[in-house]
Amino acid sequence: MKQRSIAENLFYNMLYQVLATVLPIVTTPYVARALGLGATGVHSYTESIVTYFTLFGALGTSMYAVRKIAVVREDEKSLAQATLEILALKLILMLITLAVFIPSLCVGGEYAYLFRIHIVTIVATGLDISWFYQGIEDFKKVTIRNLLMKLLFIVALFVFVKTPEDLPIYVLAIVGSTLIGNLMMIAYLPGYVKLRISEPLKPFRHLKESLALFVPQIMNYVYVLLDRTLLGWMTNTDNVGIYDQAQRLVRMIAGMMQTLGYVMMARISNLTAANDSEGIRKYIHKSIDFTLFLALPAVMGIIAVAPDFIPLFLGEEFLQVVPTLQIISVVVLTSSCNSILGVQLLIPLKREKIYTIAMISGAAVNVAINVCLIPLLGVFGACIASITAELVVMLICYFNTRDMISLKTVLKNNAWVAIASVVMFLAVTLVAQIQMHVILKLLAEVGAGVAVYVAITAVTKNEIFWNIFGKVKNLLRRRG
Repeated sequence: MKQRSIAENLFYNMLYQVLATVLPIVTTPYVARALGLGATGVHSYTESIVTYFTLFGALGTSMYAVRKIAVVREDEKSLAQATLEILALKLILMLITLAVFIPSLCVGGEYAYLFRIHIVTIVATGLDISWFYQGIEDFKKVTIRNLLMKLLFIVALFVFVKTPEDLPIYVLAIVGSTLIGNLMMIAYLPGYVKLRISEPLKPFRHLKESLALFVPQIMNYVYVLLDRTLLGWMTNTDNVGIYDQAQRLVRMIAGMMQTLGYVMMARISNLTAANDSEGIRKYIHKSIDFTLFLALPAVMGIIAVAPDFIPLFLGEEFLQVVPTLQIISVVVLTSSCNSILGVQLLIPLKREKIYTIAMISGAAVNVAINVCLIPLLGVFGACIASITAELVVMLICYFNTRDMISLKTVLKNNAWVAIASVVMFLAVTLVAQIQMHVILKLLAEVGAGVAVYVAITAVTKNEIFWNIFGKVKNLLRRRG
């Protein structure tokens, strides 16, 4: 089977993540103004509850499946058998989830009308087969599918969603586009593997290892989702809307940082099977340097531009998002580091138990702090809980992967990156003092920040910067 290079896979993932970041710049302000704080809060609250069901309906199968497919992809018979068995397991779990979800939330209650639409979400989760393409390291199909569905959603959004009363249509547009995209991926499957049953299917033999990965996955979502659920339960859905907007912006940026994680996971699983420890160390250190090169300036940039960006982007109704976003911006860095330590290293090395302990510890800390601080500090209490939980996970994961990571090397390689990020922050803050139209000011802030950061990393001969510069230069030369 043809294997795409890491650079090619990373390109497709980064392409999607960049467009996934750019498109919300158009859609988020529209949604915020069309639905308002109240309806967006209700959507965030109900979505957080539905996500618990989709997680239990998956039981870690997708993450396990990427690793499994990466290991057997060269054996056509084993690949077909594993694919069919994992598909069967996911469909069985989907039916069990629906049997619990429908009578629990779709029959009565204030938000039953939204939960009924989310039945499609659970079906889409059961039919999601992107793990197969990630396992064979063909990210092109996944990227194209995601882009097409994003465009379909945007068309539906602007045509049909106009007022807060259109919230059900908004939810249907989200879940419907997801389902269509997953069906497209299934249609491509026969072109990659001959789905013939050569021996009896045993889907449940994949359950044990999937469950081992499910615990850290559910724990990860706990301190992303539980904040919203507890805010809605202990305060009100308006607070959920404020917190969710900040989280979405931060997670959107963090998603770009974590793109490398899912590209590297399959490659490192392959290296693990070949017992290539030195190769793993090489890839991990490159991944850390690349991630910090992007994440550190991203955090400082968010803090600096938030006061001008949020009122323009979301509207005056969402002004409380500004301090929330500034505090929670640290998650860009912590979640990116956790992706490296967990998804890229612990899981491919089959150290799931360590990752599980880290995630359970983080979730426990998150719950405890949320319960204590949300009644006192509201949204800010949820921010503190989320950041603390991420830090706990990061420390536990690092302590158990220090045999593969040289902290001294990481600090040495990224000292100037940290200094450049701080200087960039100071430059943006100075530009922010200038009185001008808010759009021009934001452009000036971003321009000054990028110029300062690029200048310092270039002068200090940062390896990541010059690698990126070289690739861009070669691309332009070929196109010229």
